[in-house]
Amino acid sequence: MKGRGSASPYQGWVLRLIIANIVAYVFQIFTAADHSPYSMSALTYYLGLTPALVVEKGFVWQIVSYMFLHSTSGFFHIFFNMYAVLIFGTPIEQEWGSRKFLGYYFFCGAGAGLSILVINLISRGDAYNIPTIGASGAVFGLLLAFGVLYPNAEILLFFIIPIKAKYLVMLYGLLELYLELFGGHSSISHVGHLGGLFFGIVYFLVTRRKSIRFRTRMRSAGRERRAADTAPKSHSGGAVQDERARQKDILARLKKDGASALSDDEIQYIKYLSIMKDDESPRCDSVDYNIDDSYCANCEDADACFIREVKRLMKN
Repeated sequence: MKGRGSASPYQGWVLRLIIANIVAYVFQIFTAADHSPYSMSALTYYLGLTPALVVEKGFVWQIVSYMFLHSTSGFFHIFFNMYAVLIFGTPIEQEWGSRKFLGYYFFCGAGAGLSILVINLISRGDAYNIPTIGASGAVFGLLLAFGVLYPNAEILLFFIIPIKAKYLVMLYGLLELYLELFGGHSSISHVGHLGGLFFGIVYFLVTRRKSIRFRTRMRSAGRERRAADTAPKSHSGGAVQDERARQKDILARLKKDGASALSDDEIQYIKYLSIMKDDESPRCDSVDYNIDDSYCANCEDADACFIREVKRLMKN
């Protein structure tokens, strides 16, 4: 599965996140007070998410850092979490690109941590003074994203039972809710799992609203372009020059500072051209593109070449 913002799984953030978790796991093993399930290393004390330490000592970084620690009493905790990051994260990163994938991963993981903090701050139960560790909150966010992006993809539940991704998300969501409400005391943070799902839903709701606003702007822009197409073309040469100057400025700032240097209007402009030129393939190779060349500036493929160059720069 390869999407528009594709990145090799061996060069993207999926592998880096897995390596970071494994390195942290090794450090946990060597710094543990002992190897019993109840031991707490200095690493777990400072980086695990303990609501009491966040509230009373200001260890706010724990809302994020807890995601990189796992139980050292067994290998399966980190194994299943990293396996899920690999099988769900790889196609998502290839579809979205590394920057958007990483932002979503931390949004869900930190959102799960915030959920754990708030719920335990309200309840003041035993978990208020007990550290929570593990990437499960972020993993549940990835599970949700996979179900949204590839709802009919089949996954082997327990490595045996085939089930579509959309049903797996619903099954896990309902199971976690039931276990949180009626499962009694457990060492598993069902609140964290539900928090990862919840913040994943919030993410898609927000981005969908942005998409609706963008489509509205697209329809308005389409009407304006149709009106412009029927208007007299007495100054068309100057309009083309202005268009190329704008594109040249966008490419220069992309090369220097990346996508963060662009304004909202410029991003909307790029999205507009991407949709308008979606079915067009430039006749020339990318190495032949030179926006300063008069041939390129006046070529009917100029906008399509510009979009191809923008996509190339945003991947880097």
